[in-house]
Amino acid sequence: MAWNSAARAEVSLADGFTIGGRLKQGVAVAYDKKVTGGGVEIGQAAYLLELTSAWRPVNDVTVTADFWLRGDLYQDVGGDLTAHGIQDYSSPAFRDQFRYHLNRRGAGTPGGPLANPASDPYGSDDEQNVFLSDFNDEMIRELAVKVTDPQNRYALKIGKFVRAWGQSDGIRLLDVLHAQDYRQKFIFGDSDEMRIPSWMAAVDLDLGRLGFGDLLSAVGITQPKLELIYMPEYHHSRFVINNPPPGDSTSGGLYGLPYPLLVDKTSGRGVPFFGANLSDREPDQFRPGEPTLGSRLKFEVAGGEATLNALYGYQDMPVVKMTGAHAVIGNALHDGSNAIAVIPLDAATTEAVVQGLYVPALRAGASAEQIQTGVLGCPYPGGSFCSVNVQFDLDYRYRRKLIGASYTRDMVEWPLGPKEVSPVLRAEFSYEFDKPFNCAIATTMFGNQEEGAAALIVDPSRGVTERDQLSFMIGADYFLWLPFWTEQDTSIFTSVQFFTIITPNGEDLLFQAPYASYGAKLHPVQNYGTLLASHNFDDGKLAAELLAVYDLQNNGFAIRQRLDFNYFGDHWRPRIEITHFEANPEQGVLGIAQQADNVEFSLTMQF
Repeated sequence: MAWNSAARAEVSLADGFTIGGRLKQGVAVAYDKKVTGGGVEIGQAAYLLELTSAWRPVNDVTVTADFWLRGDLYQDVGGDLTAHGIQDYSSPAFRDQFRYHLNRRGAGTPGGPLANPASDPYGSDDEQNVFLSDFNDEMIRELAVKVTDPQNRYALKIGKFVRAWGQSDGIRLLDVLHAQDYRQKFIFGDSDEMRIPSWMAAVDLDLGRLGFGDLLSAVGITQPKLELIYMPEYHHSRFVINNPPPGDSTSGGLYGLPYPLLVDKTSGRGVPFFGANLSDREPDQFRPGEPTLGSRLKFEVAGGEATLNALYGYQDMPVVKMTGAHAVIGNALHDGSNAIAVIPLDAATTEAVVQGLYVPALRAGASAEQIQTGVLGCPYPGGSFCSVNVQFDLDYRYRRKLIGASYTRDMVEWPLGPKEVSPVLRAEFSYEFDKPFNCAIATTMFGNQEEGAAALIVDPSRGVTERDQLSFMIGADYFLWLPFWTEQDTSIFTSVQFFTIITPNGEDLLFQAPYASYGAKLHPVQNYGTLLASHNFDDGKLAAELLAVYDLQNNGFAIRQRLDFNYFGDHWRPRIEITHFEANPEQGVLGIAQQADNVEFSLTMQF
């Protein structure tokens, strides 16, 4: 059952040709003190202009198109959000982090001496989010031709579009054909807006009409349909890590992923004078000879609908690989443009310095000055100091190999409640082979076992491993009638899901690199629960929807509450949406977004 998305209007301009669209502008007020400093600030101003059309020149051919222009005007109208960045080398045990501004409104202040640095030395810039205007990657949502056999035996669709698989909401087990866009709503975006479309071809075969029905019915299978996917275009999931080092400064604003907390797990001390530069390493965008391939067999059995799924594609989330470092001579705040020199170091030298000199000095209780003089070879004349930007690849070049199944059944045998409504049970299963992970505990070139941030500064051959992963979901949909609500005129739609994700031998893996702070390790058995409830009040004019997600192992909780006001005809749709996260920083998927609490006011015009 998909989460609700905005309705669209369409106009028929001629026989077989329709056009429609929508214009949406929102303003989100951030209220989490971790980014506002107290009070509230405008944190996002996302907009969307969408144009859709469909044309049927003949009965068996349909041409569809969907174009978007979207972005976030926060850069120009937003408040001064700040985030935690590099470890503050003047704080006790280096545990505090420098703050930095997420847009140009706060440009940061110059750094002072080691004993008295600026509290917010960095300014960042999120203008890359103002216009998401790359024509192929951002603006074409669908441009496709579908040809159908007059006898409905087969259909062929070619172009750029999206295919949705699976029964689960929010946590994807089988809905893996397309990567996800987390830049504007993180996990709380509408699924049809988060999926990233690709150029592809899909063949749908009705096996019953093609003559295979009798053979399959002998084993209890009816209505068999086979879907085959060929996808030569690759996309990985889109996100922005809020990254303050001037050499690689990025900002995703309110929904940007936080800069990791850099802490040595053994001593509990922060890791000062270290930043990170991140580089994407991904397959070629078009790989006709090495495409993503998928297949799904859909059929009815035992009174319900089942699928068998298989995918051979690419990972949409990365592992982190250390490739070297840049030593910034003459600047303690990682700013190579204001340094005496920037010296590149290869991966082996970087690991030797960090694991052989820096980490032992840190654990021995070295002061900031001692780290500068004894490890980094500073100070230089005039009191200039040094810093290091470690170079990391975000590597997406691992294949994804997955099989799975789903089953849905209306349990007519179980009439429940005052209206004797039957629940719908849903189940889903997936098994992924050789999924890549960063190691939470890695062996250094000196034979030591390191955990936490230090485990990322090793040769990738010792810092990356692969594991199989098994996932289950069981859920139920139910149209609820409350016996004590005597004036209830329509049911309350409810959907409950429970997920279990098992990673055998997964005790010493990172949940998601580069997040490696305390407790950020992957749980070998991870459980989530979700609840969706929606109801229309006032004769359908006020629509309310509640979505809650609970992370059992990390004790994290997130909620999204929507109110849609349908009082203004068919074309205007005001909405109030509240998003709130309660989770420890970097602990699981909810902890990554724990600073993104906001209330959004939006207005959609449909045409």
